Amino acid sequence: MKAVYVVNDPKIAAILIDPMRRAILELLRQKPMTQAQLANELGLSAPSLNFHIKKLRSKKLVIVVKREIEKHRIMQIFFASVAYLFVYDLEALPKNIGRYFFPVSLERARSVLSAYYVTEGRNDPSANYTCNEVNEIAESLSNLLVKTAKHYQNKEVEYGEEKVVNFIYKRCINSAISQKKIIF
Repeated sequence: MKAVYVVNDPKIAAILIDPMRRAILELLRQKPMTQAQLANELGLSAPSLNFHIKKLRSKKLVIVVKREIEKHRIMQIFFASVAYLFVYDLEALPKNIGRYFFPVSLERARSVLSAYYVTEGRNDPSANYTCNEVNEIAESLSNLLVKTAKHYQNKEVEYGEEKVVNFIYKRCINSAISQKKIIF
């Protein structure tokens, strides 16, 4: 699968507004799964999961990677995500669609800040950010993440290969620090 898929098409983004579809992609980046496995993992009915898979397949975000006939002659179809990491280009998306992905960017920014402080062993109480500062950092990190991720769109990765995501985020953080987008 591709390492990164930069979502900058409003039609693709509209499909991914639904958090359940993003959860499906999250599971399918770990390993190929059947609809029954996905439904069980997500607590969805078979018809509901089928609806979401059809939507994802219509935009080629999910592909069939294997067909297997069980001992009872039932065909099992295994699906996979087309990419390991989905990055949302908030500047390219219309505001009415991009606003659904800002919380994802905000949580990524909070995670990046927390991870940085944990790994650097910083316990500086003055490092607390205001809500507006976190929002600004989230916007900066989101933009830098898109720029960094674009370099990895054609890189192939294996299922569950978190190393490439960590590398992309590390480059993004280093870029943010060097550009003084984040001041620690």
